[in-house]
Amino acid sequence: MNDKSQLVFCIGHCRIDPTDNSITFQMQGCSPFANETTKVSLQPKFIEVLSYLALRHPNVVTRNELVEQVWEGNVYVGTKALTNAIWHLRQHLLPLAHSGPVIETVRKTGYRLLLEPEYEQLNVLEDNLKIIEAKLDTANRHMQFILLFMSALVVITGVIVGVHLYQDNLRMIDTQIKVITQDPGSERYPRLSHNRRWLVYGASQPSGNKSLFLKDLQGDDLPVRQLTSLNSSELRAVWSADDSKLYFASHYLDTDECAITQLDLATNEIHSLAPCSSEMGAIDISSDGNYLSYISKHESDKNGGIYRLSLNTQNAKAERLSCELTCNYEDRDLAYSPDGKLLAIARRFSNISEDIIIRNLNTGEEHRLTEGLEDIRGLTWAPDGQRIVYATENSGSRNGFIIDIKSAQFRSLDIDGMSYPNSVSDKGELVYHQYRRQFEMAYYSLGGNVPSSLFPLLYSGGGHRNPDYSTQAARLVFVSSDSGYSEIWISDIHGEKLEQLTYLKSRVAYPRWSPDGLKIAFIAPDDSHEGNRIYILDLVNKNIFALASGYHNHGRPTWNWQGTSILASTSDGITEFYLDNKSPKVINALKMGVGFAKSSTEIVFSRYDVKGLWLIDLNYPNRIEPFISDQIFNAGNNWVLTKGGVYFKSKNSTEQILNYWDASTQQVTPILKLPRSSISGFGSLAYEPNSKRLVMTLDGFPQRDIMLLKHKLLQ
Repeated sequence: MNDKSQLVFCIGHCRIDPTDNSITFQMQGCSPFANETTKVSLQPKFIEVLSYLALRHPNVVTRNELVEQVWEGNVYVGTKALTNAIWHLRQHLLPLAHSGPVIETVRKTGYRLLLEPEYEQLNVLEDNLKIIEAKLDTANRHMQFILLFMSALVVITGVIVGVHLYQDNLRMIDTQIKVITQDPGSERYPRLSHNRRWLVYGASQPSGNKSLFLKDLQGDDLPVRQLTSLNSSELRAVWSADDSKLYFASHYLDTDECAITQLDLATNEIHSLAPCSSEMGAIDISSDGNYLSYISKHESDKNGGIYRLSLNTQNAKAERLSCELTCNYEDRDLAYSPDGKLLAIARRFSNISEDIIIRNLNTGEEHRLTEGLEDIRGLTWAPDGQRIVYATENSGSRNGFIIDIKSAQFRSLDIDGMSYPNSVSDKGELVYHQYRRQFEMAYYSLGGNVPSSLFPLLYSGGGHRNPDYSTQAARLVFVSSDSGYSEIWISDIHGEKLEQLTYLKSRVAYPRWSPDGLKIAFIAPDDSHEGNRIYILDLVNKNIFALASGYHNHGRPTWNWQGTSILASTSDGITEFYLDNKSPKVINALKMGVGFAKSSTEIVFSRYDVKGLWLIDLNYPNRIEPFISDQIFNAGNNWVLTKGGVYFKSKNSTEQILNYWDASTQQVTPILKLPRSSISGFGSLAYEPNSKRLVMTLDGFPQRDIMLLKHKLLQ
């Protein structure tokens, strides 16, 4: 906020002190010496919003004015953050709301503080107001002259602009979308040759095999050519400068090795150039064809990051560009600028926060272009080298955008489902793959006399995922995008009595009930959108608070048996976070996927690095014992612990199976067989014991097709 006077003021019996970002509820009056009852420290931005509303009382303050004053005009961050700030302020000021709301929402305008503020330094405020009024009087006299001059200038400018706009509109085209592929598989990561005749893309076949394919865009009736064999797996490729070769990551199925590979299209000869970790890793080439950059995790002692390989040096070793060890981020995608001097990077700061970084390849300097994106689904440069086209996924929906790298101003392309745009031309054309997917929750009834199947739990246009059930609350908690944002909702076991609990307008994830059914733990972005925090929603008073943590990334939360702490994975391993905001404690260096409390001291958990279920005794945290053999269990996130055993998902190349592991007999019983990809790998499994129902997240069988887009904003 521009005003830094830091005036202390009161509204009712609440004293607001901007010097330490605190609010204090007092027994009587507004004196700084009055008896305090409750003192709470809030985020600085929350106090700035409240202070500015107080300074403007009793006037209505527009949202734009608040964003300008508090977030210095950063609309991209401020719009979401303001809504979040108002929500939190209302929650913290509830003791003042006995006779009505404290902060009023004026529809389509902004907000107004309804209680009159009382300033401890009122004389300072009055002097400042007099100075402001004098300045306004002087400014008004100048404005009368300026307005006369500007009126004439506007008329002349309007004529000139009108002529140019008319000419521009003649050149501009309507949005045109052409379907290029509609195969039964899943086509993705398209890339056009420089002469724009040939299209290379990856595709997952119904059998599960991944291969590269080549299509001649001048011969629609010609068959598509498969470029790679069934003995390897490939998905993303890039053309050489002369279109004679392709470069891609190839994962060999027989040896489980990965190599950056060069394919000569004329001879079909293949050469391995450097090690890699995955066929899905991003890859790009400089416009002069001298350097190849790609994302890899092949070095076990380093985080995943960017490697740059010289194509002009024989037996060259790739140079690492990303941070190696003590990093608070992971690079996930990249694109060379047309002049080869800059690298646009999609950088993930936590499992729910990602942004675009611009790196100068000559100096190594970087600057952050975006703030608070959820998931970036591909990025590429416009030919002018001044704009970047990118796609995002927000609350389950994908769309495309174009952003100016100097002003950071962005515009939506309004292309539903856009993913991994590429090969932008001067004429405003590009290719992308369209992505259609809808996460839904379904239930399966156990133990019936008649064979059953999966049934939808909710019927709505939004996506629903990550269910968890509380027998104490007799409610399901889950994430829903019905409101347009990923928020926390609850319902009964039948999907009825729906209630939205959060209004953060930000991505929330992985809600878990406390043992007493009175609180919900979940993950959401931090204020800087450079990581995430563990938040607790208290259903008794509807307050939301973050647990004390110095970590930037937290895994799925798990309650301890008593409901007094949360366990989650961090960069240090399994870490315990306390509801009384004590400093967190590292329990074990292992990383936990999903966990459930088995007793007052025992936690059963899965791991992403190895198969099997594991048990840790919190009294002896260095003793990790297998709970279910790795020969049986590889469910990832989709399992739930019950009193008698474990329900979990298993899979093979063609199908998924729901199973039950009986703790007393140590035997596994298959329950239900499903098509491959039915149950989402990013979902969770919940169990309701009274009606004996399993609730899970369905994947929605994603469909991907390659599309050719012509758009006026790309010209």
